[in-house]
Amino acid sequence: MNSLRQFCDHTAKASKSVYLALGLSLVSTLAVAAGPAEQALQAFSKNRAYAQGQFSQVVVSASGAVKQKGTGEFAFSRPGKFRWEIQKPYPQLIVADGQNVVSYDPDMMHATRKPIGNALDSTPAALLFGTQDINTLFVVKDEGIKEGKAWLSAKPKDKENLFDTVRLGFQDGLPVQLDIVDALGQTTKLELKNWKFDVKRPASDFAFKAPPGVDLIETK
Repeated sequence: MNSLRQFCDHTAKASKSVYLALGLSLVSTLAVAAGPAEQALQAFSKNRAYAQGQFSQVVVSASGAVKQKGTGEFAFSRPGKFRWEIQKPYPQLIVADGQNVVSYDPDMMHATRKPIGNALDSTPAALLFGTQDINTLFVVKDEGIKEGKAWLSAKPKDKENLFDTVRLGFQDGLPVQLDIVDALGQTTKLELKNWKFDVKRPASDFAFKAPPGVDLIETK
């Protein structure tokens, strides 16, 4: 999985990763202030209550070969609501209402719902949508300014996690790039763009109602 879905339920489709996405940067406040990326993350988390935008993603193998490309849209509303919708190459939806997160695969007519805390803790999505201090879940390092962006890297403290490192890049105070490296060396590069802050999405946009014929499986 190479989008926010991997963050949520690690099902096997090349475009599925996380997560989310997701809106992105609903992260909790860092315990200590440090370099420019950490400061940008704190400011964005504190000052932006809701947003929406678009994303593109590229999945690159450990050898550097491009395996897949995709596009979609995202939205978030604090606290804990987000919507990450992959449009190409395979339709997919990850949506959270603040209590539960649902991963929906229209092609498979299948959806799973689980408590949001269990779904996101110690995953890349926790950087974006989590409620805990990320320093309790990750080893965080501010990497300074590179390629015109302020970069932050995080490694999960849970050694059994399916990803190795996540890097978050900020430009002009906005999170614009998310790079996720999994345990096999594969990298999912997410570009977050066309940010909009003038419209607060209704609560219904973050709720999931299973279409007719779709199996909704409850998990823990």
